Amino acid sequence: MKNFRQLIQSIPKTRQEYLSGIRWLRTQDALYLGILSLVIGVLAGYAALFLRYGIAYVSSFWTGTPHWSDSLHQIPGYLFILAPVSGGLIVGLINQHWLHKKQSRVIPGVIEALSERGGRISARQASGEAISSVIAIGSGASMGREAPTVALGAAISSLISQWLNLTEKQMRTLLGCGVAAGIAASFNAPIAGVLFALEVILADYAVATFTPIVLSSVIATTITRSEMGNYALFTVPDFHMVSGWEIPAYMLLGIICGLIATALIRSMPIARKYLAMRCSNLYLRPAFAGLILGCCALIIPEIMSIGYGTLSSILTESIASQILGFTFPIVIFLMILLVVKAATSVICSAGGFGGGMIGPSLFIGATTGALFGVIAHGLFPEISESYGAYALVAAGALLAATIQAPMSTILMVFELSGGYAIMIPLMTASVISSLVKRSFGASSIITESLEERGIDTSWGRERSWMRAVPVSRIPWRSIPSVSHTAKLRELKQSYVSSGKGCVCVVDDEGLMLGIITFDDLKDWLLDASLDEIIIADEVINRHVRTVSENGTLLEVIHIFDQESFEQMPVVSADNPRKVLGILTRNAVFSTYHKLIVKNGESHESKQRDPS
Repeated sequence: MKNFRQLIQSIPKTRQEYLSGIRWLRTQDALYLGILSLVIGVLAGYAALFLRYGIAYVSSFWTGTPHWSDSLHQIPGYLFILAPVSGGLIVGLINQHWLHKKQSRVIPGVIEALSERGGRISARQASGEAISSVIAIGSGASMGREAPTVALGAAISSLISQWLNLTEKQMRTLLGCGVAAGIAASFNAPIAGVLFALEVILADYAVATFTPIVLSSVIATTITRSEMGNYALFTVPDFHMVSGWEIPAYMLLGIICGLIATALIRSMPIARKYLAMRCSNLYLRPAFAGLILGCCALIIPEIMSIGYGTLSSILTESIASQILGFTFPIVIFLMILLVVKAATSVICSAGGFGGGMIGPSLFIGATTGALFGVIAHGLFPEISESYGAYALVAAGALLAATIQAPMSTILMVFELSGGYAIMIPLMTASVISSLVKRSFGASSIITESLEERGIDTSWGRERSWMRAVPVSRIPWRSIPSVSHTAKLRELKQSYVSSGKGCVCVVDDEGLMLGIITFDDLKDWLLDASLDEIIIADEVINRHVRTVSENGTLLEVIHIFDQESFEQMPVVSADNPRKVLGILTRNAVFSTYHKLIVKNGESHESKQRDPS
């Protein structure tokens, strides 16, 4: 009782005590981010459920069942065209009037926000993307729900960070929390969620970053399990390796998956150009893509929507190989399904449908593996497993190659399968497929659209560091000043005696009019007769680039990269004509290189060298 009374008495009684407690909490960075990561985990978990139930609701509107896979052979054929075209018209309306046309969407949008805007995502963009994805996937678009779930989790993190006015470093960590929670909630795979956030989004494995991301991932998984049960995303077969001779087969499967992933990624810009040429109206383009999808679905309806029901049938080897009512050999059926699903997924993505390519990559990979397994088991039945095992491994291998994230993909499939026996084949195929894809270029299905727009995704973390360094932390020097009425002789003396390489010219109130460097003085040096005639006002260079005292290292480096001068004035944030000092190029890039060394960056060939 005494301890309880002391606890009650310790609770802040006044608003001032409460605010003091909040201020203290904000100084405890690890504890503060840990608490926020729990909040983000809860919100991202429920956001994942919102997307899942929203897609199921729209799907039920069209098909009468929560998933298109449950009713593919019962619904009337006209719905295969009506649903995606109608959904495309609504999505086109959202794209045209709700979403920012110059910003990337879903996971590329998250990376763009980190790289270009310090992690800031608008509530309008996030809500528009979520609703667009629900309508698109629920209406049958051949896309996945994982990327929208990740983007919504990241947006929640960004909005909380902006509301609390967090630093960019803190915001970056919390965005990782939102991403991890999104993946964990989508796949019921908390470890994979953590690795995905670190490997794909942040590329940062520091303990201070790792801890809150783990908390968010675990909480989001707990939320979805409490609502949906501890389920597997799709039915996964028991995995067995029949013989050691299967390892070369899985290596070959990895090569094939890497080549298909390369083809998928390289087809994306081609599809965007094709659709732009065939349908220049941005509002109608998703409906046009939906029309193509619907026509293909009349032949092979398994391509509609996410398709995890069909994927489960492939894994359990219970797929009905029927096209237009005729039963085909499983090899022919899988070949057609592979080609059509890949083509329609790319077209839906290029057409502007909401959603992502993580789900389609798993589907295409499983179909590839099943086709490979049917052939391998048919040729070597004594030493090979049936095609479901190859489908499971290939699903992970192709996803690893398309998103260029083998570690998180391996753990994701491992968590889904729950069996250690899959690890050796899965690791073999996933690593090889990623290497094969990387030999054709480092871009992934996530980054290719950003790179097409000239956004350097490898530069994002470095930019974040540089935005976190204020100009006040870069050593700057004082700068001599002369009046704008000063004679040329006084100007020369001031320039030489200071040894600073420049002189600031000020008005009668001491505010900068411009600066004078050697380039400005050199034409006046030889003729001494001008020393008492020419005044500083006639020599001055008024076109001066400056940086505010509230600026950042990134801003300064951008200016020095664009200009050839060696020094730049630092001005007051309140008055851009009040000079506080001057920055030199050497001081700026010395600070930059110290920052890189501090953060453990190596100077690789792909990295930008601003010096």
